Amino acid sequence: MSETTFFGFINRIQAEKKFPPLLLLYGFNEFLGEYVIGEISRVFGQNRTEFNFRRYYFDNEEENSWEEIISEANSSNFFISAQKILTVAIREEKKIALNAAAKKAVSNYLQKPNPHTTLIVFVSLDLSRDDYKQLKKDKIKKLKEHFDSPNTVCIDLDRSGAAEIKNFIKQYMKERKITITVGAIERIQEIMADDFVSIIHQLPKLEAAAAPSMNIDSEDVDELITGINSHSIWDLTEAIEKEDAAVYLDILKYLFINGIKPSFIIGTLISYYHKIYTAKFLMKHRFSNADIGTVLQQPQFILNKFIALVRNFPDFKIQEVLKLIYKLDYESKTSGEESARISLQNFIFQVKFLK
Repeated sequence: MSETTFFGFINRIQAEKKFPPLLLLYGFNEFLGEYVIGEISRVFGQNRTEFNFRRYYFDNEEENSWEEIISEANSSNFFISAQKILTVAIREEKKIALNAAAKKAVSNYLQKPNPHTTLIVFVSLDLSRDDYKQLKKDKIKKLKEHFDSPNTVCIDLDRSGAAEIKNFIKQYMKERKITITVGAIERIQEIMADDFVSIIHQLPKLEAAAAPSMNIDSEDVDELITGINSHSIWDLTEAIEKEDAAVYLDILKYLFINGIKPSFIIGTLISYYHKIYTAKFLMKHRFSNADIGTVLQQPQFILNKFIALVRNFPDFKIQEVLKLIYKLDYESKTSGEESARISLQNFIFQVKFLK
């Protein structure tokens, strides 16, 4: 069984215009599985009908059997109108395991799969990231063993690098004649953090928002992704620098009312102060202002203001502020959202007490 990634497979079928007899999709980022199926449908090139593009579900509502599905897979032939794409969506954890009859039917089919059928086994579960990690260690591992064959391609939907995601965004926008700046992509990565790949789910929304100007820049990204403009975040950090608790708390309240999660605000603050820390390091090594702006992906319209802030920020203070924020980040991840809100409100007073 060959293993590949989401991006690797998408690039492959776009280039080769063909797909394997059996495809196994799994991963916490299960929405990417639907993207794969959609791309297969596009490359398939035929009008989708109930006959040639069917989906079976293993859940609590439908009763399907592997014997029935294998029989359907074997029924297609070389006539274009009789070729098939069959998707088996496993929606319940307990349905992952195969009984004895299912194991036998699958094993027999794998020995000689129908070349005119593509059978897609799609593990699509509503689980937390931690629960999925445990599931991957046992049940999905066993499922992969049952479908192991030279004719099977397995896609781990969670194996994706930042560079691949950036290239995908660029290509997506290029195909639609939309210009997206490097700064905008970097800002998207900054906002999405560990969930960067999920931006693929939001690309149609970015495309629609960019329609009037056909351009997306870094200052557009905050409002497009979070629904709130970047000025409020900038104003928040400015209030911290002025140690103006009243303004800080008002902006924080505004962000909370508009649905911005504490984790997003904390992540933005970490990124912001880390940039200040990095800029101070680069200054000591005689980097020019322009080079610092390039390295840190700071837009030109705020670069001068940012550089002035860095020059006036004491080394001791930036180190202590970062300690406070990292502690805040840890507490927010272990104590819940409401606790994180309170900790963010207290953050301004902790900064004021730094000497």
